[in-house]
Amino acid sequence: MLRRIDRAVVVIVTAVVGLSAIIPGWTIATSGTVGGFRLPAEWLSGSAPFRDFVIPGLILLLVIGVGGVLTATLNVADNRLASVVALAYGLVLVGWIAGELVFMTQTMVLTWVILAAGVVVAVLAAPDALPALRDRLAGPHRQPGG
Repeated sequence: MLRRIDRAVVVIVTAVVGLSAIIPGWTIATSGTVGGFRLPAEWLSGSAPFRDFVIPGLILLLVIGVGGVLTATLNVADNRLASVVALAYGLVLVGWIAGELVFMTQTMVLTWVILAAGVVVAVLAAPDALPALRDRLAGPHRQPGG
């Protein structure tokens, strides 16, 4: 289990990131706008796997938004898988920003804030998540001390 202070930070960061992604994810997916600003298609690089912002908006809504809220909820409940889910979410945030940096021609301050949030969540969760994953992957055949 994550230490109490680490879990509190994970809950706060994942809840804030998740909640702050839901409405923009919806508006980007449905209208191509965020905060009333229409995202120009020119912001997508030539290597982007999509021509508009519908798919990125849905990913922002469902994976980043709902995923953040679920991660925070599991960590509040101190679920035994909470640290594994938090590590995964932190890595997803880092991946999301890596994708943004590759597939978009523009960055914003929020890009770097979300990258930092992903790193913080992953670093805080990793000490508990990695041994739990190792034990889980070893399965029931693992011998104590072996």
